[in-house]
Amino acid sequence: MKVPPPYRVDWFPAPGTSEDYPPPLPKCFLTHYPVPLKDGCTLKLPLTALPGGEMAVALLMSNQTSFQVERHIVQRLTHVVRAIAPDAVVGIPTLGLPYARAVAENIGLPDFVALGHSRKFWYDDELSEAAVSSTSPDQSKRVYLDPALLERVQDRRVVVIDDVLNTGNTISSAIRLLQKARATVAAIVTVLTEGWDWHRALTQIDPAMPERVYALGHIPLFGRTEAGWTPLPETEAGARPVA
Repeated sequence: MKVPPPYRVDWFPAPGTSEDYPPPLPKCFLTHYPVPLKDGCTLKLPLTALPGGEMAVALLMSNQTSFQVERHIVQRLTHVVRAIAPDAVVGIPTLGLPYARAVAENIGLPDFVALGHSRKFWYDDELSEAAVSSTSPDQSKRVYLDPALLERVQDRRVVVIDDVLNTGNTISSAIRLLQKARATVAAIVTVLTEGWDWHRALTQIDPAMPERVYALGHIPLFGRTEAGWTPLPETEAGARPVA
């Protein structure tokens, strides 16, 4: 079994605050991709080949980053969510949960709502939706809302927090589930958007839904070339679908 290299994510502050800030983006990448964030900071993510080896993703694993990187991310997510002033914060399983919990506490909420993939014996199947994760495409899953937490979202304005929006499958399932629970999704806040499949998926729910997405940055998908990994033009930030 081939052992992958150690997982590492690096954070670089905005220009003018550190001499370590990385140079402008090249057109091809070997092992990492420096993600330019909207506030001028940079998140350097490892490139991971997808099955087949011809495409790769810049991989953010929220449960494997350093505490320092997590604090930087949470601080910026908190700033976004505080301005929206929701009644509740909902976390997307699995990798959106650490961010959702920390942000909810930071903005002064008494708790948060963790959606889940594991069905407990007291759950109601009516409070669930089918979902397929991009990182586990061969596994059929459902997204569940614990009935004991229904009152936290019912007839309330909620912000949904995730780590990365890519295919849009999980976030779409979560939104349908929250709508079923009579919650109003005021915003979807995520660390990164990846490509634009998520935009098309959310448009099918509500043409205005993609405009409720707030991301700290955007990452493309990558194709293999002789020189390394090159961003696919149709997945870059400038290729956002026209409403």
